[in-house]
Amino acid sequence: MIFGFLKERRRKQLKARPFPNEWLKIIKRRVTFFARLSAVDQAELLDHIQVFLAEKRFEGCAGLEINDEIRVTIAAQACLLLLRRRTDYFPRLVTILVYPSTYLVDEQRPTEGPVWEEGRMSRLGETGRTMGSMVLAWDAVKTGAADPSDGKNVVLHEFAHQLDYENLAADGTPSLVTRRQQLAWREVMRTEFASLRAADETGIPTLLDTYGATNPAEFFAVSVEAFFERPIMFRARHPRLYSELQHYFQQDPVEFSAERTKIVNKML
Repeated sequence: MIFGFLKERRRKQLKARPFPNEWLKIIKRRVTFFARLSAVDQAELLDHIQVFLAEKRFEGCAGLEINDEIRVTIAAQACLLLLRRRTDYFPRLVTILVYPSTYLVDEQRPTEGPVWEEGRMSRLGETGRTMGSMVLAWDAVKTGAADPSDGKNVVLHEFAHQLDYENLAADGTPSLVTRRQQLAWREVMRTEFASLRAADETGIPTLLDTYGATNPAEFFAVSVEAFFERPIMFRARHPRLYSELQHYFQQDPVEFSAERTKIVNKML
């Protein structure tokens, strides 16, 4: 109880500090979606960034030196997932490891029956098995921040996993307030996940990345990417799934989507 009170007081103090002008310049230069947010959302995002950067540790890998540009660019994208709702700032995450570019990991994967094979796989990001760490490739982080409408964003993807883990299970279901919300979520997710798996098996083109057919946790992560990056098409093709995510995040990304901007420009 006392610890929680002290934590909230510290966070309130962090939000009360003037936002560093150099950080704001980085956001305006690197994070394209920021300019499309309302003034209220921009102010809230900056508050969240102050807390996030005070509470998370960054470490450079393969010779990468961590600087404010890296920290702020990652934090701005991650904190988009926190807008308009009560949050505890990805409580299970402690350390963010950043590689300069795509990195290789040793991995075992199933082939047929009980047979597994070992190999080296390239990665853009991953969340550690202990949940306390995350790995990101800086070049992928920059690309995701620069293009908010390509449907790909490694920061949103990996931090969606963090939201999923808040209920202590990597099952594609984040913490939801009521039993009714949980049941509605699971019913929609189960149907949509099955649909994506069927499309992946038959080769039918999909809006959602078919990597989401791997398991429910990956399905949630790729859905979050599409929700924020391609909301108009997502809402049209997956209205029930869009509605569940909209209710959870308390956001309607169509309001500030790059897709909407392109459509409006064509009409002018």
